[in-house]
Amino acid sequence: MKKAFLKTLKDNDLKVTKNRLAILKELEKREVPTTAEDIYNAISTKGEKYSISSIYRALNQFCEKNIAKRTAEIDGTTYFQLNNGHIHSLICERCKKIIPINHCPIHSLIDDIENKTEFIVTGHYLEIKGICKNCQKKLSKEELECIKNSDEELHSTHKCKDEHCI
Repeated sequence: MKKAFLKTLKDNDLKVTKNRLAILKELEKREVPTTAEDIYNAISTKGEKYSISSIYRALNQFCEKNIAKRTAEIDGTTYFQLNNGHIHSLICERCKKIIPINHCPIHSLIDDIENKTEFIVTGHYLEIKGICKNCQKKLSKEELECIKNSDEELHSTHKCKDEHCI
C-alpha cells in the first residue's frame, strides 16, 4: 500500500511527505466521501501534528492531479474521495449520511448520450440527494407525502418544518 502511495506521489511530481501519505492512507480507508476535517481528526489522533490548512492544500493538489475528487458538497462542506473510477453516492439531506452506490446505474444513459451527441464521455460521478430510511421514520405520513409528491396543496395544509415546504 505504502509503495503504491509513493509511486502515486512521484508519478504526479508531488513531494513525498508524512502529511500526504497519511491523507492518502485515510482516504483509502473510507468507502464514502469524507471531509478535510474528518481526515484531520483521524490523523491528528496518532500523535503527529498536522494543520487543517495543510490538509486542504494537499487535498486540492490531489484533485488537481486527479488522485482524488471533490465528490459532494453538503451545507457548504466539501467532501473528497480517492479517484478510483466510478463514484456514486446517495446523500441524506437531513442527517448528511453518505451511502455508496456499488453499481453504476447510468451506463445505458451514457451510451445513449454518446450515440445522440457524438460526445465521448470520459468520466462521471453520480450524486443523488434525498432522505435516508432512518430519517424517513422520523417524519409524519403527511410530511413524507409532501416530499414524495411536492404537491403545493399539501405544503399549504400542514406544519412541515422542512425548508422545501416554506
